[in-house]
Amino acid sequence: MARAVSLAGMVAGPFSPTVGNTALRPLAAAVQAALLAAALAGGAALAADTSAKPEEATLSEIKVQAQQDKASTEHTGSYTTREMATATRMGLSMRETPQSISVVTRQRMDDMGLNSLAEVLVQSTGVTVQENDSERTSFSARGFSIGNYQIDGVAVNSGSNALFDTAIYDRIEIVRGATGLVSGNGDPSATINMLHKRPGKEFSASAGLTLGSWSKVRLEGDISAPLNADGSIRGRVVVAGQNRHSYMDLYKERKLAGAVIVEADLTPATLLTAGIDYQKNTPKGTSWGTTPLFFADGTPANMPRSFNMAAKWSSWEREFQNKYVYLEHRFASDWKLKAAYGRLDSSSNGKLFYGGSGYPKRDGSGLEVWSGAFPYDEKQDNFDLSANGSFPLFGRRHDLVLGVNGWKRKGTTNETLLPDPLPFATTIPDFRNWTGDVPEPALTRTGARDVATTKQSGAFIATRINVADSVKVLAGARVSRWETYNDRYDTGGRFVKRSSAYKTDDVVTPYAGVVLDVSKSTSLYASYTDLFKPQNLKDKNNAFLDPITGSNVEAGVKSEFLDGAVNASFAVYEAKQDNLGEEDKSVPPTFVLPDGSRPYISTGKGTKSKGYEAEVSGSPLRGWQLFAGYTHSSSKTGKGVVTNTIQPTNMLRVSTTYRLPGELQNLTIGGGLNWQSEIWTMATLPNKSKIRVSQGSYVLANLMARYQISAKLSASLNVNNLFDKTYFRRVGFYNGGYYGEPRNVALNLRYQY
Repeated sequence: MARAVSLAGMVAGPFSPTVGNTALRPLAAAVQAALLAAALAGGAALAADTSAKPEEATLSEIKVQAQQDKASTEHTGSYTTREMATATRMGLSMRETPQSISVVTRQRMDDMGLNSLAEVLVQSTGVTVQENDSERTSFSARGFSIGNYQIDGVAVNSGSNALFDTAIYDRIEIVRGATGLVSGNGDPSATINMLHKRPGKEFSASAGLTLGSWSKVRLEGDISAPLNADGSIRGRVVVAGQNRHSYMDLYKERKLAGAVIVEADLTPATLLTAGIDYQKNTPKGTSWGTTPLFFADGTPANMPRSFNMAAKWSSWEREFQNKYVYLEHRFASDWKLKAAYGRLDSSSNGKLFYGGSGYPKRDGSGLEVWSGAFPYDEKQDNFDLSANGSFPLFGRRHDLVLGVNGWKRKGTTNETLLPDPLPFATTIPDFRNWTGDVPEPALTRTGARDVATTKQSGAFIATRINVADSVKVLAGARVSRWETYNDRYDTGGRFVKRSSAYKTDDVVTPYAGVVLDVSKSTSLYASYTDLFKPQNLKDKNNAFLDPITGSNVEAGVKSEFLDGAVNASFAVYEAKQDNLGEEDKSVPPTFVLPDGSRPYISTGKGTKSKGYEAEVSGSPLRGWQLFAGYTHSSSKTGKGVVTNTIQPTNMLRVSTTYRLPGELQNLTIGGGLNWQSEIWTMATLPNKSKIRVSQGSYVLANLMARYQISAKLSASLNVNNLFDKTYFRRVGFYNGGYYGEPRNVALNLRYQY
């Protein structure tokens, strides 16, 4: 007989974080030194300004710089945007697009200190962020996993998307529901599109220094400048370096990220863009599992948030490099042609040790060790060619977009062996006195390797017909091809066999939508699309699961107010999926596939998710920026069984800032609230009986304040988890839980030239 228990209040008392410093590698140190010099230069400039008149040091009015595209959010100070193209490629406003859309602007990322994609999405409407351990983070929306990621509209699915640093991006667009029309990935969850900052024709520069809890040090530098006299060639360099420890014992992380972007106006109508992004994450003390929920006697363990049974050397390093080139040309007829190519090279090197198996005893014994090595390299080539513009028909002008795109991804797993016997014990002697001092094993590569290749290509066409001034009908379709296979090579590099292969040709996915303007500011909309998505998930035999099929229907209302300064929306939806993959719990937690991933099984036919969403973003009043989003979502299998219970049914996300008027105009205050309902799953007690474990509903409060010290220098303070709420980001993953961060503080100094 299953029992139920809430995990609220199951944790120990106050947490005392580990403090310390981590030396930077030479490159990171050089970067940080340069940025620190810039910050000091900013301080010198401030000192020089101390004799200025009081009014010269006040915050000037925010000026919207001339933007190279209407969708750009940098320098606008806004929490919304006037245009986006992720869903349809037509450059429509949020109101004109018949799907649910959120945009996290540059201003909001700066205000709330959102430095990674995971931090952005945890404050986004309808997105669930869950962590299995310190390095494995997953995103879901509308009851389904998110698997479609883009940079500037070009597919990029590295497997490490959660780690992407946001310093190089202007905005992040989130389209909930299916976007298989232009991308080919028919996820009914969401598409995440990260859009680069762009260089300007005038020189600008900024430097930032952040100091925070757990010895966090972050330095940023950003320089944009013309590269010739008239600014027809211009470049931008963005660099960010970060060191931090953690609320978890032994864990620390070093991160270096940067981007170089060059734009050239080949003609007044032709733009060439080329760039490269780079990021490397180097963690130590990496966990590979969760915190135990129960002692061996079946009672709640109440482990502290600092619990981490990792070795000091345990690590899952990741490195990625994205190179791209875009060519855009605008014709006199208002048509635009864009060609894009991107190459993503990523690698990960997992060398892991974690005492996460078993049930701890009160004398400190009982936990066993998981260990493994997972080196993995991936190369992905992407191409995209599209044209969009307008055409006349029946006395009206209409919109049309057509294109072809695709990608080829090749992932290589080099067979790597741990020594036999292992140089360390496979049990934790006493978790109460764990130091992480364990001999580091030498790894051996056999020369054998597995190469997984996936290729996707397709062509799409879509049009927006202006039936009447108030009625727009969108219709389109995509024809897709998909091929995937695994090749095995032996220790001598000789081909052994091909397995897990399948191929699909000429799969058609239709798309239809309608937008009805009921007033100058409000529109009703509805949309429908079929779903088709081959899965990269594999079963325990290393064979790919069958493709996901289904449909997605959505209807809602959208409004824009104050000449587009505020956007509001409400939507209802229903998504159906067949062959949806879920993690295979029949295999032990140590079981991983050759690429280091976990095996999955198909849930069969008829999985259904439905719900509703509401969102408002923008500036309702002068000096006030607001974002608020609420979602309700529930999922059931074809047999009517409630599923996805580890995802909350209800969520509320709020972020807001207000710049005080009059003599206090240099001060901006704000904060946010994240609330979600209960999550739960079934866990196994030591006596093999089942028990329901849950994380009850909770709310997290955040505060921020920024003071404009001078026209060029500002200081801001962010406090996250203000009331130090103890909660689990995930429960039940192999009978454990993963804690969310305790209260933490970050102080930022930013100098804008």
